[in-house]
Amino acid sequence: MRLVLFDNTDVGWGARRSRAPRAPRRREVAARAEPATADAADLSVLGEAVGASIGLTPVWRAGALLHRMTGAADAWQAASSWAEALGWAARTARERGRKISSLQAWGHGGWGYMRIGKTRLDEAALRPGSPLDGAITALKAELAGPDALVWLRCCSAFGHSGQAFARALADRLGCRVAGHTYIIAFYQSGTHSLRPGEAPAWDPREGVRFSDGAPAGALWSSRTAPNTVSCLTGELPPGY
Repeated sequence: MRLVLFDNTDVGWGARRSRAPRAPRRREVAARAEPATADAADLSVLGEAVGASIGLTPVWRAGALLHRMTGAADAWQAASSWAEALGWAARTARERGRKISSLQAWGHGGWGYMRIGKTRLDEAALRPGSPLDGAITALKAELAGPDALVWLRCCSAFGHSGQAFARALADRLGCRVAGHTYIIAFYQSGTHSLRPGEAPAWDPREGVRFSDGAPAGALWSSRTAPNTVSCLTGELPPGY
């Protein structure tokens, strides 16, 4: 069974404003202009950069419907937290009596993590006893073994220092995992996968923007960047 889930909380600035707009503070302007910095290693504001006032949740919802219509997904769900997202995936597999061969998660992320709502899936969340430990264990039980694919379609989670997260995720889930090293939008570059026990085969500098020789953030995806797919791609290409 192929599942798609996405972050239901990126509804944009306009939907959150109930009062008259105020002038942005200087630090907010800086954050919007520079969404991926080495200090923060956090691309969570990228939705504000590319989603404008509507946010990206409506875009992801439309994409999920398209995946369902074209047969690239058997079911989809909008979630406001990782606990809700993982719980839905495991419960859907149990109720339908079918193992999960592919699970795509759409949302925001950065080096070494992916966010849904205010919750993060990162190395800490993968450790025993974490708040997500039970939900991750339940999901693992419903995956179709080591050939299943969990694909994090978010910005640069596998880039730079995110390689350690990629290895930890594959080992924890016991299956193949995929992610990206670049900031993604229509084009989604630096698409890589690995299986449990494998070491990342991609260059940790891929998708990284440098300033004075130091990592300063992530690069935008492009048609000519390595291992590029589009947001319309339903299945991971062979060799990625």
